[in-house]
Amino acid sequence: MKLREALHKYEEIQKRSKKEMAKLLQEYTKRIEHMILDILKLLQQLNEKEIPKEVDPRLARIVKMERETYVRALQNMLGKIQDIKDVEKILPEISRLHVAHGRHLLLIFEKDVYKINNLLKSLSNEYAKYVSEIEKLQPKEIMAEKLLKEVEDFKKHIHEEEQNLKDLVEMLSELNERKKKLEESSEFIVLRENERELKKEISREELNLRSKVSKLQKPIKRMRLPDNRAREFLKDSGYALEHPHEFLELLEEISDKLDKKYQNTVEWAKKNISTKTQKLKELKRQLTEVEIELSHFKAEEESLHKSIDELKQKINKKEEKIKALKEELQKIEKQLEESLSELEKIIGEKIDY
Repeated sequence: MKLREALHKYEEIQKRSKKEMAKLLQEYTKRIEHMILDILKLLQQLNEKEIPKEVDPRLARIVKMERETYVRALQNMLGKIQDIKDVEKILPEISRLHVAHGRHLLLIFEKDVYKINNLLKSLSNEYAKYVSEIEKLQPKEIMAEKLLKEVEDFKKHIHEEEQNLKDLVEMLSELNERKKKLEESSEFIVLRENERELKKEISREELNLRSKVSKLQKPIKRMRLPDNRAREFLKDSGYALEHPHEFLELLEEISDKLDKKYQNTVEWAKKNISTKTQKLKELKRQLTEVEIELSHFKAEEESLHKSIDELKQKINKKEEKIKALKEELQKIEKQLEESLSELEKIIGEKIDY
């Protein structure tokens, strides 16, 4: 049987059950009406009875007050009952009433209270019978239609999320391809190689120059010159590279005071330092030009790298979301299977959906 037919059959069963339950409600309500009238009569009789004269006056006052409370409370409770279903509401109240206001009353009017209690117990039993019969008549609530819609909605949602994931993966593939093309472009490769070579050559030239001129730091230090140029050179031999003109002027002024073993270094500096520093300056200018050109490529590379990382995070989150949705779908599908199994039991036929 198709699900739609099964649900229609279930609705018919529900309608029949509701009619039978309504009929049952009327039957049991009529039954308890007689009981309630009997209880009210007994309460009236209890209220009108005289307290025996031999009872201690103090106990008599307590019993009288307790009786008034007990009768009035029970009358009010029974007055709330419109049908059998209302009995459930007053049962806890009746239990509390006996605990709070029945102890002293039993000492004097034991038989009357027991008669009332027996009728109240019968009232409770009638309610229990009603509930038992209703449970037999009432078909178990079936959520198959609602659950089926939830399953369909979840599948649709998962399909949309998987499509979004597919789009994100394609975007990631495109970005990786763009990054690969950029990094493998001949211009980018040449610029990076030029940058590497220029930095290497600059480092080599600076190291060589520093190595040569640093030999003069020791003798100049011993001279204790009150000269700012000398102080700067002693702090860092690179001063000779950054300020070759000032350094050469310093050498001119002190060269005749230096030992003979340093004269070769002084002569080398005088002859080479200007051309060497000029060469360094040119190399650094070339490096600056290369770095400017390279910065455009690196900026694009960094932008692509950032976009790729962000996209990977989005993909991970999307995958986690899809996994959670599929787990939730499995739970709903299990509930649907259980609900359909119950429906099959109710209608007595196998269901196809």
